[in-house]
Formats: sequence, structure tokens, C-alpha cells
Amino acid sequence: MTSVLVQTPGAAISARGGQLVVETKAGQHSVPLGHVTELIVVGHARISTGVIVDLVGRGVPVHVQSRAGAVPFSVLGNVEGQVESLRAQVLASPEARLRAVRALVRAKAANCAWVLRRLRVPGRLDVPDVEGAADEDALRGVEGSVARQYFAALGGALPGWGFAGRAYRPPPDAVNAALSFAYMVLLGHARVAVARCGLHPALGTLHVPHGRRPALALDVMEPFRGPVCDLTVVSALRSGQVRRDGFEGGPEGVRLGTVGCAALAGALAVRIQEWGVGAALERQVRAVLGAWGGEGCACWEPPVWA
Repeated sequence: MTSVLVQTPGAAISARGGQLVVETKAGQHSVPLGHVTELIVVGHARISTGVIVDLVGRGVPVHVQSRAGAVPFSVLGNVEGQVESLRAQVLASPEARLRAVRALVRAKAANCAWVLRRLRVPGRLDVPDVEGAADEDALRGVEGSVARQYFAALGGALPGWGFAGRAYRPPPDAVNAALSFAYMVLLGHARVAVARCGLHPALGTLHVPHGRRPALALDVMEPFRGPVCDLTVVSALRSGQVRRDGFEGGPEGVRLGTVGCAALAGALAVRIQEWGVGAALERQVRAVLGAWGGEGCACWEPPVWA
């Protein structure tokens, strides 16, 4: 199965003879439509409506980004708006929402600690009292404290890359650019999972709902960020799979270039497929939905064999 990334300016994407065909000045590349698990289009490319209709009809999402790291616009097919799920989402009590968010923050902290152990980064995270957090604002404070400690420690796994912490508007360095790209790939999968469960992606809790911001999708992907994205980015940079010359600098900060994007997208696709992240995200969404209804909220953990 194949995650297809198209980022060459002026590329033409079509469907012919059961194949997804991508044509650029450098030539033509094709993949059987039945093997495509997602299509990611970055930048300016031409895509036929036939391709979109064919892919979403197969349950394959199409994600379109204006540039690497930008929030994607996703075409998911006719999977949104299940009334029962939407009703549970809108009518969930503050206590039920708090229960779900507390579980997600607790899982994020545990999974971040797992990443640091996996990378053999010394030290430990000093996690504030998750259970004692009185409301969503307090839990956001807990999550922010964990994130600051975690990213400060993560820099120890990447000596020489100039990474001192998370910054992204715009990314000031190569590591932040790679992380932003990885998070946007994961966000696309999270939005698909939310839609398939019949929920609205904008009505979240940990991430403040605002306009078209996919707050719920951002909420449910929190336990996945460290193991799926951060570990993949660090591994790709340390191994040379993504090289220093795979990044570009400009007035909008540092961003992945064409070669860097392709390399990191490939590494992420392998991780996502091997760990069954798409299905795991759907289970996470359903666990949050269950918490809104009064159940517990089991959260995702990286595979024990990883």
C-alpha cells in the first residue's frame, strides 16, 4: 500500500487505466489506484476531479497543502455527520470533557517520556499533577509544561542541529521545519479518523475551538506526536535519510525542500503503516467519544516491540 506525495510545481495528477498518474517535466510516474492509501498534494499542482472522486469513493483521503507544514485541506468523502455521534459530542458535560482531556494529557506525557528513553536522552520529565487539574486551562498548563521540558531534552538527541525548543511561526531551523511537516501529515490522518467516527473536527477541548481550526483532531493526536512524528524525525535526521541540504531558508523561515519532503514523507509512511496508526487514531477517537458518555478513556501507547 502506498502514501503518494506530490510536491513538484506544475505537476498534473490524473487517473487512467486503473492507475494514479503523476506527470512532471521530469517524466511520468504511476501507482495502481487500488494500492493508494492517501494522496498528499503540496504546493501548486493540477488534479482532475476524476481522481478525487475515484479516491474518496474508495475511502482514500486527499490532503492538499499550500506549502510544506501548512494546515491541509482534506477531502474525506461522505463520512461526516453521524447524528448520534454529533449529539454526544455537543451535549457532553464539562466533567466528561475534562475526563477525556485528562487522559490524553496523561498519555502524551507518558509517550514523550518513552521517546526520550528510546533515544537514550538523560533526565526525566517533571510532570505536574494531571489528576489535580481543575479545568481545561489547568490541563493546558500541564501539557505546556511537559512540552517545554520534552523539547528541551529532545535537543540532546540532535547535537549540531541548533534545536533549542519548539517554534513554528515560522520554523526558525531545520528540526522545527521537519516537525511541522510531520505533524501536518499526522493531522491529516487524525482528521480522517474524526470524520469516520461521525464527529466534528473543530469541537475539541484541550485545543481551544476557533474558526476552522481542527481542535478535536489536534486533541486526539496528542499521544501520537512523540512516538510517531518526533521519533521519526530524529531517526531520519540522525541516519542521514533527511539531509541538511534537504531544507530551504527564506523570509518565511526554514522549510523542507522537495527532496527533504519526499524523504521524510516516506519515513513517516513506513512508521504509520507498521504501527497501524490510522486504525489506532480511530480507536482513540472512539475512546474519547466513550469518555463523553461516562466511560473511561484508554489512550494509545507505542508498540511494546518498537
